[in-house]
Amino acid sequence: MVLPFWNALQAEDNVPPSFTALRYDEDYSYLGNPAARTNTFDRIKYIPLGARTDSYITLGGQLRARYENFPNDLFGTEPLDKSGYNLLRAMANADLRLGQVIRVFTEGISATEQGRAGPPRPSDVDELDLHQAFLDLKFPFPEDTSFAVRGGRQVIVFGAERLLGVSDWTNVRRTFDGVRGTLASPGNTLDVFYAQPVRVLPHKFDDDVPETFIAGIYNTWKVPGTWAKANTKLEMYALYVDRQSITFNQTTARGNRYTLGTRFSGNPKPFDFDLETDFQFGRFNNKSIRALSIAAIGGYTLENVAFKPRTFLGFDIASGGRLNNPGDTFDQLFPSAHDAFGIIDAIGRQNIIDVHPGLHLTLLENKPGAQRLELLTEYRQFWRESNQDAVYTSSGSILRTSGGSDARAIGGEIDLQLTWQLDRYLSAYAGYSHFFHGAFIASTGPHSDIDFAYTAFTFTY
Repeated sequence: MVLPFWNALQAEDNVPPSFTALRYDEDYSYLGNPAARTNTFDRIKYIPLGARTDSYITLGGQLRARYENFPNDLFGTEPLDKSGYNLLRAMANADLRLGQVIRVFTEGISATEQGRAGPPRPSDVDELDLHQAFLDLKFPFPEDTSFAVRGGRQVIVFGAERLLGVSDWTNVRRTFDGVRGTLASPGNTLDVFYAQPVRVLPHKFDDDVPETFIAGIYNTWKVPGTWAKANTKLEMYALYVDRQSITFNQTTARGNRYTLGTRFSGNPKPFDFDLETDFQFGRFNNKSIRALSIAAIGGYTLENVAFKPRTFLGFDIASGGRLNNPGDTFDQLFPSAHDAFGIIDAIGRQNIIDVHPGLHLTLLENKPGAQRLELLTEYRQFWRESNQDAVYTSSGSILRTSGGSDARAIGGEIDLQLTWQLDRYLSAYAGYSHFFHGAFIASTGPHSDIDFAYTAFTFTY
């Protein structure tokens, strides 16, 4: 049987599904068997509704507290903050399933910030809001095929989240109001959607970004045969976005563009690879535009060596604009942009060239008090693709306009991050990053190196 998209992580052999940032992918239907209810939280993961085992309610949530310290945020352009600040986020969800056809999912969010020098960032505060609320209808067809329709406020995630993602690192996550249809058949999933990004209003009910929408078609094919053992996938997509207002370098105007892309990824052990390419065309400020992006990363894991070291090397390029046509800058759309270009998030996927080698170590695994303890070390070197365009942050805002400087070197960032999964419910992480400014930053304004220290603790249920 092919599962609909909301059952992607259905448990097997009475083993609970892994917690994910999406939460709606978790399926606890196996708890319809009373003998499988062995955990205290099983009482809220499967609340039966009548005699039917496929009609039930699942409750869940998350509490996350994080401390951040940016002594010289954005190279010293932000207010000096020596003591740091705290971010607190609480989320709760309820999943109602009525048989195999109807499902209603809701999720609330409360995000707050304390102690930051200067005002909160747009992604810091959303006092109390409805993060997701959607209705699913599933229609089965012969030969293990199904079609599902989802409508309402929802998180939309595809592929590696380079263009469409939830942005879970930020205190306030990304969500959309829209409709999505999914045709699932053995080895293939086809999605069609139309959505408007939700605008965060910290002290009011969130609404949609005015006159802005995205629509698209996204197909994921699991490559069969020998490639299937390596979980190899080929993804192909076409996206269209229309924005009331977007800024590239020093020009703000209406823009619309098409994105045609492919992604090829797999894990033929001990190797792993991920290659994604995109081409964009459309109009910005009443001019035709052309833009492109390439992201590639490959790794090698020594499974039978202490700490299972994985070495990797990645490369990214995303086009920049020109003085006579700033719209040729690649539009990163609505990604989960955190750590795509360093954990500091000073850099985004626009007008950028990036090379990043790294090393990942599994220090502990399946030990008392440590299901998993991992260390990531990574270095990134950044250049501007076009010396006539700005440098952009992970949110898509402008870090520095071109400023008349011809320098391409933005700088380099080193990241150290320790991730600790204590047990199924408790996790923590801590890290330190340093950004060494380059010639372009030095010639266009304040240029103190950026230091970033952080630690977080999360309880998920």
